[in-house]
Amino acid sequence: MEIKSLDERLSVTAQPQLEELEQLAVQGFCTILSNRPRGESEDQPDPDALKSKAESLGMVWHQVPVKPGEYSQGDIDEFGRILSEAPGPILGFCRSGKRVTHLWALSQAGHRPVPELIEAAQSAGYDLEPLRERLEQQASQANSGH
Repeated sequence: MEIKSLDERLSVTAQPQLEELEQLAVQGFCTILSNRPRGESEDQPDPDALKSKAESLGMVWHQVPVKPGEYSQGDIDEFGRILSEAPGPILGFCRSGKRVTHLWALSQAGHRPVPELIEAAQSAGYDLEPLRERLEQQASQANSGH
């Protein structure tokens, strides 16, 4: 399982398996944040089993299930709220890590410069260039107080 850091609080990975959660607890993650809808693929571990295992290991479990590319403002706000309130460090996952990275960037666009977000994502191996326009919209909405 490859884990990449997006910022000081959030790291991202692809779908962890049930037996990998112990490793995550040992590595010090306090919160697990899933962005996968239930039943998204045949090989997807049962979200309830993952949640129970994570909680049994003392980690907090959050879910903001989204389909790729379908991010409502509510999803973005909820992701941002969890990022700011949940105990860190936080590990976000989806099938590949791309949705986590997109939601992270969209939720942070009003707080950090868009080029900085794009660069951080790039160094973790995710391309935010296709989202640049939406990130800039998010940033201007956040900065105008809407």
